[in-house]
Amino acid sequence: MPFASDPAHPDTITQWCELHLGSSPVHSFIADPPSSQLWGFELADGRVVAVKVRPASARLDTCVAAQRRAHEAGIACPLPLAGPAPMGPEPLLVTAETWRSDGAVVPAEDPPGSYGRLLARLVTALSGLDPAPLVPPPPWLRYDHRAAGRLWAPVAVPGRDPEDVVRVLPPGLVGQARLARERLLAADLPSVIGHPDLNGAHVRWLDGPGGAPLPVVHGWDELTARPEAVLVGCLTANYHELPDEPRLAPVVQGERVLAAYQAESGRAFSADDLEVAWAASLWVAAHNAAMEHVNGAAGQVTHQLVLDAPLRLHLAGC
Repeated sequence: MPFASDPAHPDTITQWCELHLGSSPVHSFIADPPSSQLWGFELADGRVVAVKVRPASARLDTCVAAQRRAHEAGIACPLPLAGPAPMGPEPLLVTAETWRSDGAVVPAEDPPGSYGRLLARLVTALSGLDPAPLVPPPPWLRYDHRAAGRLWAPVAVPGRDPEDVVRVLPPGLVGQARLARERLLAADLPSVIGHPDLNGAHVRWLDGPGGAPLPVVHGWDELTARPEAVLVGCLTANYHELPDEPRLAPVVQGERVLAAYQAESGRAFSADDLEVAWAASLWVAAHNAAMEHVNGAAGQVTHQLVLDAPLRLHLAGC
């Protein structure tokens, strides 16, 4: 469609693109006018870009720096082109990156191994960046919250609180989640920067050299700081998800994620690391099961967790 400026901010997006990208938008193929959070543009010079508008924060600066560092390390992702830079008089920052929409939702072979190797490469590439701006983590990984009387961290969105469905969850699941949380709180491990939501919502897969799956990583705003074992445990649980389809991978597939991560990173996990990883897998899965109930009914995550929560607890040393 021909590009039209945001009515609430006439010409500000155009001016920002001219100033920071050296070219004007001529066509838009994605636009969210009510919030103006994401725009997809074809520029006059032929480039196709994604432009994102967000509140100013140190977190945003770190996420963009991490995305750029990952790209430089050879991890396929949209290349940051400009920003974060202000737009107009409001406290907003704008970024621009190359548009990437290519790739399949599921890798052609060895999904658990492919995701395990991807996270290992990301953690290695982002080592040395300051994790402080990425604290706190998202609510579903905030097992160390201090809200009295709650299992899960408070959330800001009305009607999306997993605490509201505690009483209707399958028998035993809440107690199992509490044990997993206690194991996580007992760990004393340093935080690293990683992507806690690597799955079909944020990764696309191409055919790489020799047919090996080549990931293209999106969702860089999701980056967080958590112990390495927690991030890997989270991945064992949620790598299996598809867009708008929560899914939980069985334990045997999670073991393949763990093995691939350690092999790629060259770091063998200690017994403590492995227990923390499995505790994280149960914690994340229990949260996702609760959110299925928030959305109306038990689904695949709940059913899978009922089957294998005892094994996850055993592997977590609980």
